[in-house]
Amino acid sequence: MNYKKLISNRLSNFPSVPTDKSGAVIGLLAGLAVGAVIGILFAPSSGKKTREKISDKALGLADNVKDGFHSIKDNFNNGKQSLSGLKNQVVDNVKTKVNTVSQEFKDFRDTELEKAKSAIKNTADDANDAIQNS
Repeated sequence: MNYKKLISNRLSNFPSVPTDKSGAVIGLLAGLAVGAVIGILFAPSSGKKTREKISDKALGLADNVKDGFHSIKDNFNNGKQSLSGLKNQVVDNVKTKVNTVSQEFKDFRDTELEKAKSAIKNTADDANDAIQNS
């Protein structure tokens, strides 16, 4: 019998693995903690030593959870700072573009006004010459 084919057929009936791994990590940590406690409880030690071992393991687990929380918090803060820097960069780029376009428009407006003034002056001069020559 082809076991690989049988296993793959059986696994295809299960829902797909979720992309969020936080539940799996929490489950793994909880399983490790429960396994450690059960292992210590069934160890051939006195009650006092067993309680001390459980306490030490619990404190170690609490420290690991704290370290993990601080690591996540630091990653979040770094991401937040990175996004803030990106936002500032985008705002600066937009301001620069707006200032550039605004200056180009002012230059264009001034040039066109000079052209219009010159055309009006030439037309007025031509009209004045025509009146004087008639």
